[in-house]
Amino acid sequence: MIKNKPYYKKNNKEKKLKRSIRRGDVVSINGVGSIYSFKDHFSRSGNQDSLMLAGLEFWQKRMPSGIPEELIIDEPRLKSILNKDFFVLPPDFRENTDNKKLERKRLPYFRFPNWHYCPHQYCGLMKRLGPTSEGNQKCEKKHKNSKNLIPVRFLVICKNGHIDDFPFFEWVHSKKNTEEDKKSYNPDHCNDSTLIYQAGKGGNNSVYDIRIICSNCKNSRSLAEAFRKDGKNPFKDIFDNENSCQGKRPWLGSNESNENCVSLPEVVLRNAIKVYYPVIKSSIYIPIDTKSERKIHEFLNNINHWSKIKKRIEDKEKLKSWLEGYLDDPKYKELDFEKVYKSILEKELSENKISLETKKDDDEAYRFQEYQFIKNPETIESPYLELSIKKKPIKEYGILEKFFSNIYLVDRLTETRVQVGFTRSTPYEEGVDKNLIQKLTTDQSIKWLPATIVKGEGIFFEFNKKAIQDWEKQFNFNDLNEIVKNLNELRKIRGLSENRNIKNKFFLIHTFAHLMINQLSYSCGYGSSALRERVYCNSKSNENSMEGVLIYTASGDSEGSLGGLVREGEPLNILKTIRKMLRKANVCSYDPVCIDHKQQGLNGTNASACHACSFLPETSCEESNQLLDRTTIIGNFKNNSRGYFEDLIK
Repeated sequence: MIKNKPYYKKNNKEKKLKRSIRRGDVVSINGVGSIYSFKDHFSRSGNQDSLMLAGLEFWQKRMPSGIPEELIIDEPRLKSILNKDFFVLPPDFRENTDNKKLERKRLPYFRFPNWHYCPHQYCGLMKRLGPTSEGNQKCEKKHKNSKNLIPVRFLVICKNGHIDDFPFFEWVHSKKNTEEDKKSYNPDHCNDSTLIYQAGKGGNNSVYDIRIICSNCKNSRSLAEAFRKDGKNPFKDIFDNENSCQGKRPWLGSNESNENCVSLPEVVLRNAIKVYYPVIKSSIYIPIDTKSERKIHEFLNNINHWSKIKKRIEDKEKLKSWLEGYLDDPKYKELDFEKVYKSILEKELSENKISLETKKDDDEAYRFQEYQFIKNPETIESPYLELSIKKKPIKEYGILEKFFSNIYLVDRLTETRVQVGFTRSTPYEEGVDKNLIQKLTTDQSIKWLPATIVKGEGIFFEFNKKAIQDWEKQFNFNDLNEIVKNLNELRKIRGLSENRNIKNKFFLIHTFAHLMINQLSYSCGYGSSALRERVYCNSKSNENSMEGVLIYTASGDSEGSLGGLVREGEPLNILKTIRKMLRKANVCSYDPVCIDHKQQGLNGTNASACHACSFLPETSCEESNQLLDRTTIIGNFKNNSRGYFEDLIK
């Protein structure tokens, strides 16, 4: 594993880590199998180490005495749907701590790509470092004022999730144009140490100006030839494998982890987006209210206590005798045995009920659980539950009663995000072959996944069902039907066999969420990237009817709980916010092009929606800024379509 020791900064006794990364990103864009360029904070030249986060078995090796209780996350619904025992928060580095299990914990990394080159203007000598080699290595020619070796920018990936170094040696020796070239090639003298990375004149690093040269046989070849766009294999004459993918999985750390692959390889830049697409499963935590006092609730919510209870819960007499002894500890003297035992039975019953209701591979049913819980009259503001909702009668919202059945203020919520895997080349979508998702480990004994918890606040809007039905009778859906058709055709191209059944009301709810997030970012002080949508709209079944959206803070730091979003949801404020939103939605700076163009955006999957009026940062939208149409909100007289909020605009 790559080391990450603390270094003393010059003229300062403070210890700082040479390499650091945001904790929340480890369960996202910089997860297992991703490549991250760590900047050396102690290098004036800004040297960087390009490293790949190792698989979960290497995480576990760095915690030989067991995973610390503080890092364990318990989410009953996600455990049920993913078939895991628990989830783990990525460890953070702590120099001195009372808990020795947490002391000096680091994430495991391998060096990738392995190929590096000398940045000296007249050198470019290449060197292949090992996956566990330390960085900051100099060129063996020892130039005056020499800089550290730089990792190359080029990689090879395939759609099955494999990744490998660019085959520089094979590439430069595969094309021998003349008999003289063939004679000069001597495999006994040509090796990895004879390669030279030659950039363009004046330091031009364009792909078309970069050549790889063998200093021994003088063969050279441009990298531009590797970026073919005709669909043909650029490595066809290099490897024995017909399609050339070597099936490498370097994050798993061993050549034994390689797979047989028949996919066509693709040359990409190291920092290209398509190198890594995380597959994330998120859940709004549904708390189990045992109707007990706060201290008992906190005792049972401690995963260490609850795991011990679960081991004995089948034998109630054994549980009672163990619990009596456990509560004899002086620190639990305020807990009443009978009340604790009663709360345990209540929690067990509720957990079993939730697990039975949680259906695997059914995201709609999964969300319906959240939708029902939020709407449940018993779900109210609570001083200790993880989901606390302030419910006011809709009549207090005045004219908005015509458009919404309920507006709830969620002053505290907990979202758990779990990374289940990742893809390369193309992002994962529901309905695609799940074999394309690369696993984070091949060790079947590891029954956990990395996760992170986001605590924040939000506003829940439940649309008036009758008002939606009346609106649907007065809106022309021809353009939206074409958008759904375009979406399903795009899914077929991507190999997704199942068509999506997008209901008309989804366009309304989804567009409303986008417009509101854009407006709330001005009103409540959150950046638009710190807000997130969670759309509740049924598509598969009419039994679990849903017409709502939760707009909540998605930031993993203290910014997510400032209280500004809930304040904007108060009756006196939300009407002003919605009116401002409608005024902005009524006029886009790209009108009349935006309002008249009915197939725009990614592959024509949007109607009247663009970057100037409706789009959000990619992290905020569940649909990658697709399936939007602001005429569902404001109407369009040219198309004989009435907007849902047209009366409020007038």
